[in-house]
Amino acid sequence: MENDIIEITVPAENNLERIDRFLPSSLEIDLSRSYIQKLIRGGRITVNGRTTRPNYKVKTDDAVVVEIPEPEPLDLVPEDVPLEIVYQDPSVAVINKQPGLVVHPGPGNWSHTLVNGLLFHVKDLSSIGGVARPGIVHRLDKDTSGLMVIAKDDASHAFLTAEFSARRVRKKYTAMVAGKPRTESGTIDLPIARHRKYRHKMSVDERGREAVTEYRVKKVWNGRLGVFTLLEINLHTGRTHQIRVHLSAIGIPIVGDPIYSKKWEKYRVPYLLLASTGLEFTHPRDRRQMVFSAEMPPHMLRFIDKIERLA
Repeated sequence: MENDIIEITVPAENNLERIDRFLPSSLEIDLSRSYIQKLIRGGRITVNGRTTRPNYKVKTDDAVVVEIPEPEPLDLVPEDVPLEIVYQDPSVAVINKQPGLVVHPGPGNWSHTLVNGLLFHVKDLSSIGGVARPGIVHRLDKDTSGLMVIAKDDASHAFLTAEFSARRVRKKYTAMVAGKPRTESGTIDLPIARHRKYRHKMSVDERGREAVTEYRVKKVWNGRLGVFTLLEINLHTGRTHQIRVHLSAIGIPIVGDPIYSKKWEKYRVPYLLLASTGLEFTHPRDRRQMVFSAEMPPHMLRFIDKIERLA
């Protein structure tokens, strides 16, 4: 198997950012900063055709090439990764994933993932997802917390995959954005595609695939830190980075978004302020309607407390 090659053009908003900080927040796969530094020292990351160093500050339109080595032989080991299991029966499990947890093993994250934790706490998992993704029907980004359904056998996995494809699974998210939308509620119906120049990003593009996001304002703050809005979001499609792209496109980026918000660092939040707080699906075995909800994660609640104190 050949090494994977990823090519990235540096956007203007990342000008003069250290390369070992720019890459972990920009790549679609979850690579840690220490792993990026290891690749740099091994000569597997180049800038404009030349090897670089971890503290190099990227410049607008730098051409960065990342070579991901051939995957290591995968021997998944159950690990006692803390997991909040909301529900479990012989067919499915529902978990409330904490932010910062990678869903499945991959380059730079061969252990300490959600899958390692599932093998320890749940044990029986479907095999359809392959060796690296047992039980994984859908995923959340590393920094996005919240509800996920896990398949415990292959029949349940196939049923749930079909339900996701047919858009019969309902997903509700809660997001804190910078600014305020023009209306109290609305639908963003804008197609999404890979960015034509900055290939690590997605963007609104008339040649893209259909993407529909519905939002409703829950609360607005106007204080010393600025204007912020808490949104409830329902997804009608499931494109990569859909919520982040859509909200940024209408001028209200998610707080803490390193890719789609130019001012993300100034708010000093540890993770993206986005959480999957509602999940509804049909049970694969007895066809019951399963409905779950979750509270916002602690890092979002701390930010709300902060802006309320400064309001």
